[in-house]
Amino acid sequence: MDCDVCSLYSYDPDTETLSLAATQGLPARSIGRVSMKRSEGLVGLVVDKAGPVVAEDALAHERFKFFPELAEEKYHSFLAVPVGDPDNLLGVLAVQTRRRRRFVEQDERLLTSVAGHIRATMVNAHLSERLQREEKERDRYRREMVDAIQRLKVYEASRPREASADEEDGDARLRFSGLGASPGFGIGPAHCLLPQVGLDDVPLRTVSDPIAEQQRFDVAMRASVEEVENARERMRKLVPEVGGAIYEALRMIIEDKSLSTRVAEEIGAGLAAESALAAVIKEYAERFERMSDPYLKERAVDVRDVGQRILRHLLGVEQEDEPRQITEDAVLVASELTLTDFSTVDPSKLRAIVTESGGTTSHAAILAKSLEIPTVVGCEGLLARCCEGDDVIADGNTGTVYVRPSQDVLAEYVRLKDEYVNFQRELEDIRDLPAETLDGHRVGLMANVGLLGELDFVDRYGAEGIGLYRTELSFLSYRDFPSEEEQLSLYRKIIKRMDGRPITIRTLDLGADKYPAYMGGHKEQNPFLGWRSIRVSLELESLFKEQLRAILCAGADASVRIMFPMITSVEEIRRVREIYAECVADLSAEGQPPSADVELGVMMEVPAAVMRASQIVREVDFVSIGTNDLIQYILAVDRDNRKIAPMYEPLHPAVLQAIHAIVEAAHDAGRRVGMCGEMAGNPLFTLFLVGVGLDELSMGSQYIPVVKKLIRGIEVSMARRIAADLLRFDTVEEIKGYMFMCLRQHNLIELVEAFS
Repeated sequence: MDCDVCSLYSYDPDTETLSLAATQGLPARSIGRVSMKRSEGLVGLVVDKAGPVVAEDALAHERFKFFPELAEEKYHSFLAVPVGDPDNLLGVLAVQTRRRRRFVEQDERLLTSVAGHIRATMVNAHLSERLQREEKERDRYRREMVDAIQRLKVYEASRPREASADEEDGDARLRFSGLGASPGFGIGPAHCLLPQVGLDDVPLRTVSDPIAEQQRFDVAMRASVEEVENARERMRKLVPEVGGAIYEALRMIIEDKSLSTRVAEEIGAGLAAESALAAVIKEYAERFERMSDPYLKERAVDVRDVGQRILRHLLGVEQEDEPRQITEDAVLVASELTLTDFSTVDPSKLRAIVTESGGTTSHAAILAKSLEIPTVVGCEGLLARCCEGDDVIADGNTGTVYVRPSQDVLAEYVRLKDEYVNFQRELEDIRDLPAETLDGHRVGLMANVGLLGELDFVDRYGAEGIGLYRTELSFLSYRDFPSEEEQLSLYRKIIKRMDGRPITIRTLDLGADKYPAYMGGHKEQNPFLGWRSIRVSLELESLFKEQLRAILCAGADASVRIMFPMITSVEEIRRVREIYAECVADLSAEGQPPSADVELGVMMEVPAAVMRASQIVREVDFVSIGTNDLIQYILAVDRDNRKIAPMYEPLHPAVLQAIHAIVEAAHDAGRRVGMCGEMAGNPLFTLFLVGVGLDELSMGSQYIPVVKKLIRGIEVSMARRIAADLLRFDTVEEIKGYMFMCLRQHNLIELVEAFS
């Protein structure tokens, strides 16, 4: 048919949903990931009409729906026909062309004829799939029963199993979707890592001699501390900054008095040491898992890691002194990757890491990123379907994992891997160059940082400074509210490491969902609209002053800026300034006058601040737009709520208008304006952000090179024209379509696709 794209969509009548099942021409990674309701798009129109749909210019059609994953903006003409009859519709077959083309009746007849042949194939495939699902469900149940029996014993990790008979053919090829925690591609045989002992397997057992049990627990605690220290030394040789800091955090959990006290209480009540430990670890892990902050939620992994480690010593199960021998170029497959797991393998032999659970900010994921090991987390059910030695592809960019991939998929990823290596090499070449457009306009590129260990990334990726230092993450690791001296020591370490580069320190952004235990706090039905951020600081004024004094003392001879979160009114910032002035006066009276050059700024992240932007900006020296909360509040969308998460849309016209209003207000008042939300680190939005006039972008360090490359390839005059056009559109679809068209016209689309 002389077309550029041919795609098959499978139709589920129960959910009235169409899913991309196969394609030649569209990105292969979108197969199984793109779906739409029958009321959406031109493909859905085929279902509604129960007949062919023809469009000479699909982009202009009223039913056209833009899916970023499909990259369809370069295809114009469209022809699609149903597969099956109206009473038993199986799918839709579609072809597309780059050039504008008028499909004729003969084209429709030919495609309909092909669809008839496909219908027979799909009927057989559906029947085969149903039979295989039933057999695999029975096989899964058998495996779970065997696994449950094995877990009651102390078994060794990664026991290989033979593939079942129904997995010997092409249907054994599996695909999992997770989250990319460390970018890149990894291809190699699976090395399945299972825990030596499990907290979930510990029975509830009582004892008559609690003193002896307490002694056993104390010995296991000391052995665990020693073991962590040894692992810390090994990892410091590989990644000195990150490795040492992360294992020190693990040691702090083991030595935490509240943990050992709770276990002692359970032992005193008559429980065996193992039972007491399992109960307390479960209690602590559940507390973290209930938190909404992703970073804090993932500390549950560290708590369970500590519990597993202590339990192993209680049971007398020894850990290997040296890293476990694994196959060269292996892909590590685990249920949940802990720091203990990391210390039992040789990272130099790993081509990738894949886990069933966990998140992108777990300590193990941070280590993997430091060692540049592609990592995917959150692939549910992976271990039940993956055998020791299976071929595995882990795509850390898209979060996709293939087990026993076909030769076509394997060849495509080998090609993509080579392209990715070359792409990273290009980014490395511009690490020390400024983010300057072709016509000489410079944009500051800064890093978002929450922990000391992340400073290593600031240097690696060429950040000009720290645009957001989240102080609350460090506070949460203390057993009590850190004193002024403890805070002073922490800030000095950061300032010294930055060696004169600017640092923006945000005061505590605590919320009801992430209170440190020592603050007590109270439960709130809606913590994001409750007692949080600057509201906490203004109420706990003495603690607020301690933080301000520590920042001022640490930054006496440095380029330090202070930023206040969640400001909603002029009254709040004026009260903040009054407290700040009192701190300055107190320090001066004590003979420690702070620098007069400290700039004060605010986070613009609530609609009230946007509406009063002209008044608020006159009260401060700079502003920074926090898009994560701003989008959530403007659109009334909780992006952690899966049911409505797709409605969390950074390119909503209201969001773009809000950003524009803040920038205009700041520049009218002669103030600098930056952005430190997730939008800043996504190259898809860079054209708009530069064009609308942002002076500074602060992001996760790893995103700096690709954003810099895009900025260095455009003219600010062009970006301004595009931003002005985008502000005139009324719908998200129009905005996305125009943005992708502009990226394609200026040869930037491949850069954005490489990032995503």
